[in-house]
Amino acid sequence: MKLNRILSITLAGLVALSAQSCLKSYVAYFDDSSAERMTSYLSDLEKMLGDEQYGWRMEYFVGNEDYNLGGINVALKFDTEKGEVIAMSEENATEAYKSHYVLTTDSGPVLSFDTHNPILHKYGTASSEYYEGRGGDYQFFIIGYDKENKVVSLKGKRNGNTCTLHPLTESIESYNAKMYDIQRNFYVSTFDGFINGSKVTGDIDIRNRQFIAYEMNEYGKDKDGNPLYDIANTISTPYILTEGGLSFYTPVEVFGETFSGLDFNFNLAQSDTTFHAPANGITFKGHIPSDWLPYEFFEGTYSLTYGSFGSTSTINNIELVPEEPGVNYRAKGLGKQFDVLMEYNIRTGRLELRYQAVLKPGTNDVIIDEDRYIVVLLPWALGPDSGGLWMNSDLGMATEWNGNRENPSFNWVDNGGSRKFNTTSFLLYYYDTDDTADSPYYDSAEKYSFAGSGGSYQLPYLKTFRKTK
Repeated sequence: MKLNRILSITLAGLVALSAQSCLKSYVAYFDDSSAERMTSYLSDLEKMLGDEQYGWRMEYFVGNEDYNLGGINVALKFDTEKGEVIAMSEENATEAYKSHYVLTTDSGPVLSFDTHNPILHKYGTASSEYYEGRGGDYQFFIIGYDKENKVVSLKGKRNGNTCTLHPLTESIESYNAKMYDIQRNFYVSTFDGFINGSKVTGDIDIRNRQFIAYEMNEYGKDKDGNPLYDIANTISTPYILTEGGLSFYTPVEVFGETFSGLDFNFNLAQSDTTFHAPANGITFKGHIPSDWLPYEFFEGTYSLTYGSFGSTSTINNIELVPEEPGVNYRAKGLGKQFDVLMEYNIRTGRLELRYQAVLKPGTNDVIIDEDRYIVVLLPWALGPDSGGLWMNSDLGMATEWNGNRENPSFNWVDNGGSRKFNTTSFLLYYYDTDDTADSPYYDSAEKYSFAGSGGSYQLPYLKTFRKTK
């Protein structure tokens, strides 16, 4: 057992941390900050951690802005004799990593995972892409622990996210495999229902683990007498998946009813589920798009058709290669001198081709021509009733599946990024990085071209995207 011998803690620090505890039977701090009392406190906690036969599950909330990556279930098994911990995460079914931990003090009692662990340090370690990390912690103030109910409450030292430990009733391997399956097969993206007669709709952001509810206001009727609604209020909170529902980081109040989570009965075969808050008598109906597809389905080789007015062209051998798993694909072969990324929208289960700076083939380097002009893929509202070019990252087109798993084919449709802009086409353009220019666009990037017989910088009227292998 490794406990720091130099134990000092200020009364102010103790009072501040103790005030955050809300469990009635917590073993709390003492007004007397003596080393003996602190040593006893940490020894008692370490014995509690080590005595659990199966280990602990950690409700680990991360994110730099409003916990925008939500909650992740982490399974932990402590070896108090060796000062080691084994960690597993619902983000991977089988990977387990061993590292050291220490119970120490630093203006309060601290649980520190002090040697690198790929799971526990994933969101807290700075990188070239995330210079402040991703809102995770691997050093936690111990707010308190409840010996009777076996709950340990923690608060991240750097980001301040609160996390809790709960004992497991099965091995960390079996628990983690189960939670991996749950999070991989939870596809519900929208829901609706009523609270006290008032309409509620909402989104479940699966990637960022956010629960978003909209209080709806009825403002009229359509021609058939059906009510028309607009959004009167938006309520959101991060969530973590449990074995039978969603648990919220903070309780939400919707139309006067407060609840801290929802139970669900998930049924993928029926493409829907129901959510319940039994104590409040609330039931929501969840929905999954009928053409929803998992990320892995899209990997492969495709042909793309485009054109109109009796002239149709095809680009063959477009290879979709996973770029960031679960997030996007690199489309190789769409362009002759460049690569583009296709984003996976987990909410809709579709791929999207959006506005973006194009990349040098096989790299993550943006193409910059003449040290000033960035080559961009620009959404184009080509058509008799529309027109224009727009530089908005949410604008583009999405795949619409034909429902055939053996011979999958997709139509290209507007992705709904803007109600007033119907994307039908794309073209390559220069973006002028000189902020003194009258327009951010310089001119057509005619020296760059899409693959295919035309060899043009234009890709008009996207039609189909067919998987060939």
